[in-house]
Amino acid sequence: MKRFGIIGHLDRPHIIKITKTIIGWSEDNGVECRICSDLAHLAGFEDISSGLDEIWKCSDVIISLGGDGSMLSSARVAGPHDIPVLGINLGGLGFLTEISENRLYESLERLKSDDFEIEERMMLEAVVPDLDDGSHFALNDVVFDHGYASNLAKLDLYSNDHYVCSYDADGIIISSPTGSTAYSLSAGGPIMNPLMDALIVNPISPHTLTLRPIVFPSTDKITVRAVGKGRKIRISTDGRILGNLEYEQTSSVRKSNHRLKLVKFNGDSFYEILRKKLHWGARPLLNS
Repeated sequence: MKRFGIIGHLDRPHIIKITKTIIGWSEDNGVECRICSDLAHLAGFEDISSGLDEIWKCSDVIISLGGDGSMLSSARVAGPHDIPVLGINLGGLGFLTEISENRLYESLERLKSDDFEIEERMMLEAVVPDLDDGSHFALNDVVFDHGYASNLAKLDLYSNDHYVCSYDADGIIISSPTGSTAYSLSAGGPIMNPLMDALIVNPISPHTLTLRPIVFPSTDKITVRAVGKGRKIRISTDGRILGNLEYEQTSSVRKSNHRLKLVKFNGDSFYEILRKKLHWGARPLLNS
């Protein structure tokens, strides 16, 4: 790993300090760095700046500074090009980020020495009608909802062109196993080990008690059809709004051919992270 690309969340505490620390270390260790344009401008490194759509070309690894939102942005940049991502948590929960700020120097040394493992995560690929820029990738989820309208979203669901069911709901979440601990979890979906390959379809506030999350094989193509007249359905990937489905339009989601490569340093297991960060399985505190 001799070329680092740096992507960061501009509002995170110490983001300029951490960026300058990485640049200083890189200069001392013969490592080339490129910084995404907005962060480079903020930290005063315009001479080594690069656009988000180009930074992967000059990087052996992407270092993501921030929280889970920064990791999702980095996944969109790096995943389709098989560039590994290392997440450094400068935020709150940091469920996807691998290390904390106080382990920065140790991590840089291990990157330089190739002393790490790569963990691959399934990504999603969505095709949206009337958008001419091809497929859209997501690490966590693709969401179909009613946007800012107050009425219900009316949707039909198909798996490999076979009708599955209809939804009257605030929307549906199509999630990867990695995304099972994100929005899907908040909507009552199942937790899945992120090393699995599967598609979770989870309704958001359905208007019936009979609709529950469904887990599909990762080989399936999931199609969503808008069936509410006069109702636009908003589509977003990892929280980024892409556009709308009009009446009788469809959009498909499937497992991407690309996988996100996460840099790992033999840290906590997935279940340890669940217990530490989500308090999963914790017994309720009882008054003495």
